Amino acid sequence: MLPIKTLISSVLLISQAYAALDINASNNVAAYWGQNGAGGQERLSTYCAETDLDVVILSFLNDFPDPLNVNFANQCGNTFESGLLNCAQIGEDIQTCQSEGKTVLLSLGGQYGTYGFTSDQQAQDFATTLWNKFGAGSDPERPFGDAIVDGFDFDIEQGSSTGYTALAQSLRTLYASDDSKTYYLSASPQCPFPDQYVGDALSSADFDFAFIQFYNNNCAVGSNFNFDTWNSYAPTSGNPNLKLFVGIEAQQQNIADVQAAIAQIQCDSTFAGISIWDASGAWLNVDANGDNLVVQAKNLLNDEQCPSPSSSAAPSVVASSSFYGNSSVSTVTYSDISTTVVTITSCSDHVCTKKPVVTGYVVITDVNTIYTTYCPLSGEETPTSEAAVPSSSEVAIPTSSEAPVVVATKISSGVPSVAVETSSAPVVTVVPVVSTFTSGDITSYVTLNIYSTLYAGNGTTPEVPVYEGAAAATSFALAWALALPLAIVALL
Repeated sequence: MLPIKTLISSVLLISQAYAALDINASNNVAAYWGQNGAGGQERLSTYCAETDLDVVILSFLNDFPDPLNVNFANQCGNTFESGLLNCAQIGEDIQTCQSEGKTVLLSLGGQYGTYGFTSDQQAQDFATTLWNKFGAGSDPERPFGDAIVDGFDFDIEQGSSTGYTALAQSLRTLYASDDSKTYYLSASPQCPFPDQYVGDALSSADFDFAFIQFYNNNCAVGSNFNFDTWNSYAPTSGNPNLKLFVGIEAQQQNIADVQAAIAQIQCDSTFAGISIWDASGAWLNVDANGDNLVVQAKNLLNDEQCPSPSSSAAPSVVASSSFYGNSSVSTVTYSDISTTVVTITSCSDHVCTKKPVVTGYVVITDVNTIYTTYCPLSGEETPTSEAAVPSSSEVAIPTSSEAPVVVATKISSGVPSVAVETSSAPVVTVVPVVSTFTSGDITSYVTLNIYSTLYAGNGTTPEVPVYEGAAAATSFALAWALALPLAIVALL
């Protein structure tokens, strides 16, 4: 076992790293380090000093399962008695990187080396070896000393696919034995789909990331880029939330091609960022501003803007060709016991001006209900028919001098419409929309819908509660009692 002081220190360092990594972000930048791809490779801590770098992939553990060894080019030369490299300086730098918020993964494989499994059992046994030598386990020969990596990456480029699914699943079991931090599992497939060596593992095991190599292939960035294929595949993989990195080559990649590619995909839910082979080349690829490729990649990702995600439960207005301008929008949101969200949107200070408005609509197929939003009705022209919904040509556009009106309508057998007027609130229109519930053989029609207008193009349509059976009347009455007072208070 590791000394208790070391364990506590490692937990504190790793927790900082995990706090810095947003697995759902689309602007992460990862870089491989260890193979001195461009020459002049410096120690790991030098690259971790770059604030725009989020993930470091140590490359490689290139001999396994037996004999076992690592290779980091010019950065490690000492050995244990067994011949396994003893990389104490890299271990120190791993802890430094983690203290600076970097996630550090150890990559298995690479283009060169002697590795592969003959059976799933051999791979399962090797998972324990990895855990003891590089994870939170114990072993007299640990290449990184007390340092504990944040997970493992599969960069398998030779041999066969045998054993890698079993290895991934066994590592997940070992991860679960240590709840002091979060561990990650990633793969680095070639972009041709499916990958020859890790394709089966990605489809069967729970991987967090795929650092896809969109270089040195005919599907590279800027040439037959096939991210869409991977994007479609990710939700069907062993982890439906698999996140994808676009891998680029540091020295030869045209950054303009990368920018054009990222602009098309950054808003895809699977996209996580850019990975770079490798750090030594990234620091040599400097633009006119003096920024290395890691900084360039981060700037590129930060410059691309995506719309804020909206709730999947809330319907949205399909279209409006024009809207009220010069308006200030205020919104009050209220939820009843059925988690129905009622949104009231209004113009303040009576600054709305006349402009033509085209009706927008939303169809909720679950309950076969049509919602219509248009802007805005006057109190005198509020519809009272159960089924009639006026077209845009029937909507009266009030002037700023007209008295604001709040109208709430309930349509049911023998129950009249209810209208509430205010003297100071802005105009809010409530449009009745028919929903149904069935009690026995009797079908009644009810509605309690507070509609927002299309001020400043920000119109929204709340969901209508639909109740069935004996609970319908009670649920409807409660929703009515809660919603109307809140709506009035919000507008006063």
